Amino acid sequence: MARAYGTTSPLHLLIEARRSRELACDLLERTRRPNQTRELYSVAGRLCALMASASFDLGVWSSAVEQARAATVYAEVIEDPELGAWARGTQALIAYWMDQPRRAADYVAAALVYAPAGAATARLHAIGSRAFSHLGDVGRTGSSLQAADLALEQATGELELHEQIGGEFGWDLARHAACAGTALLQVGQFGPAARRTQQALDLLDASNTETPHRAHIDLALAQLGSGELDATVSELTTVWEIPPDQRRTTVTGRLLALNRALSAAQWRDVGQADQLRDRIEVFTTEGRRALELPAAG
Repeated sequence: MARAYGTTSPLHLLIEARRSRELACDLLERTRRPNQTRELYSVAGRLCALMASASFDLGVWSSAVEQARAATVYAEVIEDPELGAWARGTQALIAYWMDQPRRAADYVAAALVYAPAGAATARLHAIGSRAFSHLGDVGRTGSSLQAADLALEQATGELELHEQIGGEFGWDLARHAACAGTALLQVGQFGPAARRTQQALDLLDASNTETPHRAHIDLALAQLGSGELDATVSELTTVWEIPPDQRRTTVTGRLLALNRALSAAQWRDVGQADQLRDRIEVFTTEGRRALELPAAG
């Protein structure tokens, strides 16, 4: 599930992960063997983590918060610092997108106390940089990115979630560069943001379909910030190809930020900007409808 995450509808993944978690919980009631219990707790925790990501991508914030917290609890029960660090980092991302950057920074700080060195620590520092960028703290944004870069240099490839399983759990050079680009974009450093985001695009594997779209939108935002409307429009060409049921919050949220940027005085009464705003509105509306949760009952 983690490896297929980028090409799977988050609604479908949420259903499958919930079904698997229920199976794990059912099996927990049938055994008292410590090794089996620990393994099932680990499976349940990872499934809660994936459910948190899927709920996040669906924009169902209350469920995302609850499931990320559950993953953290499972990690504490089995004393798994890597799962705990991943879950805390996801709690921070959720808080960031809920416009709670201080809470996001607090989650990161709490996880850094026990996070394994290497990719897990790099991910946390990178997420922290985004929290500080949202607070407008340019200095701490930069220092967090430096810490993230240094931590990733120390990665050994031995972390099971972040490096061996990968997929939604993974943290590699491409995701690292993309996250750095997002943070730099938030503090208005459009040139550095464009360079880190382009680095991410250059590194991305062709099998990953989600992160490239996010990076293309970030690069379009950086280009718009530099006054390059033609380049902005061109950068979004592949984004429009995303199927409606895969138009995640991380995609539509960025496009809505681009839409707000297009409302600046310099783009008023510019036909190309008006057309782009209309296209964004249609695209995000189609995605929202395709990803609506089925009504209860």
